[in-house]
Amino acid sequence: CVNWKQASVVWRYEPKRGRGVRSSAAASEQIVVYGNRSREVRGLHPVSGKQLWAFNTKQRVDSSPIIVGQRAFVGSSDGRLYGLNLQTGKKEWEYEAGGGFAASPAVASGKLVIATDDGVVYCFGKQP
Repeated sequence: CVNWKQASVVWRYEPKRGRGVRSSAAASEQIVVYGNRSREVRGLHPVSGKQLWAFNTKQRVDSSPIIVGQRAFVGSSDGRLYGLNLQTGKKEWEYEAGGGFAASPAVASGKLVIATDDGVVYCFGKQP
């Protein structure tokens, strides 16, 4: 975490093991969420950088998460889109698409949209 006004590092988080990160983090006032190539999604405290929770997937996470309300949504190469509780990191929602997710989800007009590696675009939400 960097204080961009002063160009200084506020905190660093370095897990004891890992294969690196290929995606952007999602951040709110209460949490920073990111996925990694070690098959994990992690939640960090935005002020201290302390790990609050970790959620394991079956394959790497190259998709950037998005925070919607009290959930973080993120796709994994295991072909699943996960909805994780921001406070606990526990899975509250899951959709198995079959094709892996490297693209990041987006939200517009109350709908969540994401594409799979095999070219299918999914839209979740109520029909008009």
